[in-house]
Amino acid sequence: MTSKCPSCSENSHNFESHNFESEEFLYCVPPPETLKFGNYVLSQEYKKALFDESPFYTAEEVVGSFLGHNPYFSSQDEWEEEREAAEENGE
Repeated sequence: MTSKCPSCSENSHNFESHNFESEEFLYCVPPPETLKFGNYVLSQEYKKALFDESPFYTAEEVVGSFLGHNPYFSSQDEWEEEREAAEENGE
């Protein structure tokens, strides 16, 4: 299921024309390589993990996840701590 972006009236998976750094396109789905959203910069590893789990998250959902507002996916800080702990435990 896709929704319409109120900014561009395109399907939310049609994201090539947006500059997500401007924070103006919160309802569109950013491409996997987009790491900067306004003042927020995601690590490549975190964005890949989030995209692999939920490839249709809108920019708003990506930033919300990054900040820890998503009950289904850890914030970037928590995710990195979990990954480091798993590596230390040999997982």
